[in-house]
Amino acid sequence: MSAEWEGDAKGRAALEEGRQWVADTFYGEDGDTVRTLRLRKGWSQARLAEALATSQPHIARIERGRENLTIETCRKLTRAWEIDLNTLDQALKRQEAIAQARQK
Repeated sequence: MSAEWEGDAKGRAALEEGRQWVADTFYGEDGDTVRTLRLRKGWSQARLAEALATSQPHIARIERGRENLTIETCRKLTRAWEIDLNTLDQALKRQEAIAQARQK
């Protein structure tokens, strides 16, 4: 269903707006994480995977804090989102802390 919407300009804009709303409404208390950065950009995991030349499951593992990133992946993320490495580093640290807290 979302693939159909992604192909249409109005549908894509609606999905992006919805993702931004989800970031603020459901994950706002998390602060900046890879997930919230992606959602605030309005991107799906598939779109991010495409931008990074990787797979959607790889993005899901990153967002769950189960993937150690290479410096090249970090550089790709910063270029895709137009953020600096420090911002990404803080988001990854926050995400790791959230993942560890959920395991307890």
